[in-house]
Amino acid sequence: MKLKIFTIILLLFSTMIMNAQEEGLISSIDDFSIDKVEFNQNGVKILAFDNTLAIEFINEVSNLRYEVINKKGDLLLSKKEDTVKKTLLNISNLKKGTYYVRVFSDEVKDFLKFIKT
Repeated sequence: MKLKIFTIILLLFSTMIMNAQEEGLISSIDDFSIDKVEFNQNGVKILAFDNTLAIEFINEVSNLRYEVINKKGDLLLSKKEDTVKKTLLNISNLKKGTYYVRVFSDEVKDFLKFIKT
């Protein structure tokens, strides 16, 4: 009897979750994809997830340099790359909080905010 009640509750809960996802009320794991993020007016998009910061450019850029800074303006991470369209930055050493990334290349200069959760 207890197993039947548990099974019914589990089925109802699963149905409620699926309906909420379909209606856009909750996110699914697939929502955490840089492909779902819009490019900004400078042709850059970023997505922070787990311990990674993904940066993508609408067009390939050359002589890329990016810097991660905190709210105080302290430089925490810096990296240079020759030519890229997408790049990943390991942010595992950063604590949870709000940060900024400065992006410099021959084609793009931008200052973007991200939150590490």
